[in-house]
Amino acid sequence: MNINRSGISLMVAAALPFVSFSSAAYTGMDARGGAMGGTGVASATYLTAAFYNPALATNYKSNDDFGLLLPSISVSGHDADDMVKKVEDFQDINDKLDSDPALRQAWEDALRALDNGQVVANAKVGLVAALPNSMLSASMFAKADVAVFGITDIAESDLTNPNPDTSDLDSMVTAVAGGTVDVGVTLAKSFDLPAYGQQISVGFSPKFQKLVAINVMENVGKFEFDMDDPEQSSAFNMDLGVAYEPVNNVTIGFTAMNLLKQELETNKIIGDMGESYSATYLVEPQYKLGAAYANGWFTVAADVDLNKQQYFKQFDYSTQFAKVGVELDAWEWAQLRAGYSHSMTEHADSIMTAGIGFKPFGLFGFDLAGQFGKDNNYGVSAQLVFTM
Repeated sequence: MNINRSGISLMVAAALPFVSFSSAAYTGMDARGGAMGGTGVASATYLTAAFYNPALATNYKSNDDFGLLLPSISVSGHDADDMVKKVEDFQDINDKLDSDPALRQAWEDALRALDNGQVVANAKVGLVAALPNSMLSASMFAKADVAVFGITDIAESDLTNPNPDTSDLDSMVTAVAGGTVDVGVTLAKSFDLPAYGQQISVGFSPKFQKLVAINVMENVGKFEFDMDDPEQSSAFNMDLGVAYEPVNNVTIGFTAMNLLKQELETNKIIGDMGESYSATYLVEPQYKLGAAYANGWFTVAADVDLNKQQYFKQFDYSTQFAKVGVELDAWEWAQLRAGYSHSMTEHADSIMTAGIGFKPFGLFGFDLAGQFGKDNNYGVSAQLVFTM
């Protein structure tokens, strides 16, 4: 992409790593865990073990023979500046300005309102088919996770120009996005320890991993974000997990996700003097520790991220959370869940979560979840489950 804006575009791009974004990642990979504050390292079931801790593929009941999760879908966004609506409002006025000069003041006001706006969004999708058994619990899974970061920067040259070219403004919107698509299998086995009837489970998830990343910059009058042509790369990766039951109904879990570090550079934005800007999407190992108590009708769980997650090499932005969640289960027919995810970095906000589940006869049903934070920080998740 060649930009001829006297360096304005590259100034916006160069400023992006220094913007103090707030987190919008959905706290959990599925609706149940998301409703419970994003917990799952010690509380996930065999059906969602691939998302949280491979060792928990052994966490099934005696009457569980097969399970399907198809699909789990989660979306979230943090738009404290109402940037998305403001861009849409400006573009609507901008399209009419040439034919209606009386809109000039409204056009200026709408453009000024966009200065230094920012938005963060996240989307996740997961699919699982699981076969729990005492010999070797197994599941096949696919999951995708994409994060988008965007900012606006308004050029004074547009505001002082008496006859602006509405199709070729200097004011810009810049967005970078990165994500992964994983396809793999989870294998887990439980072992009885000789002392006190304790049990330990170990599991691992070898997976094919595709990385995608894109860098988009366009004038604010016609900006539209899509990921139709991202940079892509493929790699092998692996998740490992351990679950230990020191006493009945208590589980302590540890997981190491994405053990092999990966990175992918976005497309370059090139200026008229040959300057260029790109960002590098990171997939780094994540270590988590969790504990849970579950007695059949009541579950309480707590997880903590042992290290920070950084999304782009050039960004100071990172997230790290401590999470807690509870679930009340009425005879496996209906579930009520709630949780809290506490941010351990200055870049993210803490959020509240809640959700419900409904599974008549313990066979087929759905789960719904939502998350709520300050300044337009919302997320929702839904999934269908089938077990037998």
